[in-house]
Amino acid sequence: MRDAIPERLVNFEKESETGCTVLLVPRFRRGLLARFLQPRLKNPYIRVTLDRLGTFVWERCDGTKTIGEIADEMKVCFGEDAKDAEQRIITFLNTLYRGRLVRFWKRS
Repeated sequence: MRDAIPERLVNFEKESETGCTVLLVPRFRRGLLARFLQPRLKNPYIRVTLDRLGTFVWERCDGTKTIGEIADEMKVCFGEDAKDAEQRIITFLNTLYRGRLVRFWKRS
């Protein structure tokens, strides 16, 4: 799993106050509701706010870095706060994968 490359599938924005990332998850993704109702909704997105570690990982899920590289960067940046970084990142990304917010691929 360390050599898998995560890639974002949803849009996001930065909160100006905290600097944390907010994921913009569409309320409807497929079918008639997504096609006809989604564009007419006042709030077409569910907003998911990430903490500072989640924000760090999300910003690096651009389809160029492996999970191992992200974990190494996290250890350098956060030091003691990032103990067990790789396992935490894998758990976080698996949650995002189940929610269809990221996908994984491998370099050929």
